[in-house]
Amino acid sequence: MWIRTQTPTSDSWNPAPGFNTVQRCNASIKDKLEIWRQFKDAVFNGNSVTFTSNGTTMSYFCLPEAEDPRKPKPGTPQKSTN
Repeated sequence: MWIRTQTPTSDSWNPAPGFNTVQRCNASIKDKLEIWRQFKDAVFNGNSVTFTSNGTTMSYFCLPEAEDPRKPKPGTPQKSTN
């Protein structure tokens, strides 16, 4: 599982402990999103929750162990820093 946290000033990806099956991973995502339901400013969209008070979005993804979302995909142009 990967957790992407986007704020008005940052965008980060963090790995979470893995699961033996995608079903267990999806169940964990459901549990995590359920925890956020107690917050009155939480807005849900699929596997993501956005907190309107500070503009932070947390998204959860079940990906194969070998897939790292932080790495650019082959054939994807690199962003220019100029």
